Amino acid sequence: MPTYGGRGEAGGAMACAGCEKPILDKFLLHVLERAWHASCVRCADCRAPLADKCYSRDNKLFCRNDFFRRYGTKCSGCGHGISPSDLVRKAREKVFHLNCFTCLVCRKQLSTGEELYVLDDNKFICKEDYLAGKAPTH
Repeated sequence: MPTYGGRGEAGGAMACAGCEKPILDKFLLHVLERAWHASCVRCADCRAPLADKCYSRDNKLFCRNDFFRRYGTKCSGCGHGISPSDLVRKAREKVFHLNCFTCLVCRKQLSTGEELYVLDDNKFICKEDYLAGKAPTH
């Protein structure tokens, strides 16, 4: 929520936590108990402005998607973070991006309920390739 005035209690300008320059604007934002120019409240990763809400870790600000990509559940296929808006598949207590839940041989995207064969915890083969003997040998 914006606060009126950018002057400290002694009348001197407060320094912005983002750019460290004096805040001389009519409005400032208080985030993480520090003062910011409204234009400096941006996601540390994608640099998108954070107008309504933000997430923080280690004194850095993040938009929702980047926060969950960085600190949320990781895809067991690619190892990248899964954002709340990503579509996923679950198999054996593991979570995969839809695009990562594929047959190791033909790369076909596997569907929920589809019969498949597990090579190890993170690798799958569709029924067709398994029955055709296309499973890779270790």
